[in-house]
Amino acid sequence: MYLDDTGIVLKTVRYDDASSVAHIFTRAHGTESFMVTRPKSRSSAGASTAALLAPLNVLSFQWDRKPTVSLFRLRDVHAAIVWRTIPYHPVKRAVALMLGEFLAAMLREESEDAALFDYIADSLRWLDEADEGFANFHLVFLLNIARFLGISPDSDTFVEGSYFDLESALFVPWASASPLVLTPPDAALLWHLSQTDFTGMSAIRMARTDRSRLLTYLNRFFLIHLPAFPQLNSLDVLEDLFQ
Repeated sequence: MYLDDTGIVLKTVRYDDASSVAHIFTRAHGTESFMVTRPKSRSSAGASTAALLAPLNVLSFQWDRKPTVSLFRLRDVHAAIVWRTIPYHPVKRAVALMLGEFLAAMLREESEDAALFDYIADSLRWLDEADEGFANFHLVFLLNIARFLGISPDSDTFVEGSYFDLESALFVPWASASPLVLTPPDAALLWHLSQTDFTGMSAIRMARTDRSRLLTYLNRFFLIHLPAFPQLNSLDVLEDLFQ
């Protein structure tokens, strides 16, 4: 029996000469893997489906979920959201590249979580529609994702002048030479970002170097708190934009 579902494409990897495997975070059943026939040419019947399987595309489709199967097949695939700007705006495209790599690592074995799915889809829709004021988007997004994972910084421990300890996720009153402790200016920025949403984040004044530094800290934070979380290769792309 075929199910109607929606999903966020995490990544697509080559399987053999004729097929690829698409890893998709589905709204109804969490992350699942789908076998997709690779198109023989750009004009072939499968070319449109292959184009839809770019990371972070949000799709509607049908699939036959059988308990004994580990690789499923997609049917009637089409875009649930058509991106207007993300694929074409250089900053948005770089942010999407990093978030796609992050989500592919974070959600590789994620079970059903409709609230998380909706948050990701709604956040990407906000980014796509925003004409300005999105420079802090990726930082606020990652901090909100940390809440879903139950590993977010303990904002209740913040007072003015606090440091932030990446290992304990606490704002602390003492100084340290450890690279895992943020100085008070960076700790304050992190706290303010954790207290805002996409509509209010542009009020937090940050230099490009501040964003680059905080993104590096957040990557370390996830490396510490999520088992087997990889170093994100796409950070270098964003850091180049923040120079």
